Amino acid sequence: MSAAPHLTNKLIPPPEEGEDPTQLSLMISAKPYLAGDKYLDRLRNRGAITLDEITRTPDHGERMELWKKFANVGEGVSITQRFFCEYGFNLHLAGENFVGANCTFVDVCPIYIGKRTMIGPDVKIYTPDHPISPEARSGLAGEEWGKTVRIEEDCWICGSAIILPGVTIGKGSTVAAGAVVTKSIPPRSLAMGNPARVVKKILEDGTIVKA
Repeated sequence: MSAAPHLTNKLIPPPEEGEDPTQLSLMISAKPYLAGDKYLDRLRNRGAITLDEITRTPDHGERMELWKKFANVGEGVSITQRFFCEYGFNLHLAGENFVGANCTFVDVCPIYIGKRTMIGPDVKIYTPDHPISPEARSGLAGEEWGKTVRIEEDCWICGSAIILPGVTIGKGSTVAAGAVVTKSIPPRSLAMGNPARVVKKILEDGTIVKA
């Protein structure tokens, strides 16, 4: 059995008395889990408190130092205020990234953002999913699960785009404003629309041609 998540990720606080890391392990592994778990509830509360502190810190340098204690943030990263996530420790920004205002990254599974990738304002990245059946959902009592999202290096995700669970956006791609990305996008592509589709290819010399 794999080690408990807090033993392999220093950003995850260890469980306290009466808490069990099992549901956290299932969640991060993209397996069905129970979101109402006591340990997960404390981690979400911690996330809310930490984000509030980050938001109330006006100085950019001080704010990014707080981010490095909360998420996996490389050098040269800039995250604008009014950002939302649930856990923090599932966010991985490789370096030289920009994240615009009012972004929402729902991080029940890892979200990986490659170097030099830019994220515009109001972008939403969702990793969680739920049963379609109301009986399986059972209100808030049923199991849910997540899927990892990967945005590779040198991408540009324009404002108000939505990235759905399990999507990979290939290196050097651009996602147009307002696009809803339901399936993975190959490298060096321009995708737009709802659902997003590849409309142009970006050649190695920078030339843009029809897909």
